[in-house]
Amino acid sequence: MVYLARKYDGQVVRADDIAESEAIPPSFLAQILHELKRGGLVTSRRGKTGGWKLALPPAEVTLLTIVEALEPDALGVQGGVDGESGTMVCKVWEEVIESTRRILGSRTLEAMVSSAEPMFYI
Repeated sequence: MVYLARKYDGQVVRADDIAESEAIPPSFLAQILHELKRGGLVTSRRGKTGGWKLALPPAEVTLLTIVEALEPDALGVQGGVDGESGTMVCKVWEEVIESTRRILGSRTLEAMVSSAEPMFYI
């Protein structure tokens, strides 16, 4: 998604280019892109000049949105509150999940792209 955000000037990007640049196996990338498309985060165009691009401006896409599109249950409370310590442990995990959601929700693709661009000094 960061790669697509860097290319967010309207152009589509070939999946092979993404896979090569980001060192992701093409078959695995295809699965990821289809999940992101299902989540409304990317669009695709077929054909010789086809490829993938962000469906939304990078400023509107948070890391939380991406995680929720790829792994909807990843940031949910897991397990029960069985046993003597179950309630206490569950409360800690709820805090961890809430903190993680807050951090991921505050980071946009735009911010990640702008922080990754090299600075040149003379």
